[in-house]
Amino acid sequence: MSLRDQMLQTAYAYTAVHNEQTFDTLLALCSPDCVHRIGPMSIKNPDRNNDEYIRFNTEVCKRMHTYHAEIMDAVVDEASRKVVVYIHSKGTAPAGEYENEYVITLTMTEDGKKVAHQYDFMDSQTMLNWIAKVGKPARENWGME
Repeated sequence: MSLRDQMLQTAYAYTAVHNEQTFDTLLALCSPDCVHRIGPMSIKNPDRNNDEYIRFNTEVCKRMHTYHAEIMDAVVDEASRKVVVYIHSKGTAPAGEYENEYVITLTMTEDGKKVAHQYDFMDSQTMLNWIAKVGKPARENWGME
């Protein structure tokens, strides 16, 4: 498999883990020292290691009945070992419907089989509005209290 195809396969598998909410399998897709960042900076979300990122997502998913993210487009840069994906997501929760857009940059290991760094850039206003509806548990999970 070419490096480009391997990197795309890893990016799609990484998205699938989030859809399936099988975060225990996330570790198989991430380097041990992977850093997970969520932006923009205005939402003041801390960088997370793998364990922190898994705990964070597990808490988020507890508040969702359904969630599905779909890669709408992907750009691969083999030289920098990066895949940039444009994702549209939808979900339902007791707090209401959730729908958002993300541009996620995944920097891969040299073989393209693991994510070494993740940067999610999202529509922060949509996220902050949704967190306000969810209430205090979501704000605590996001490190906003």
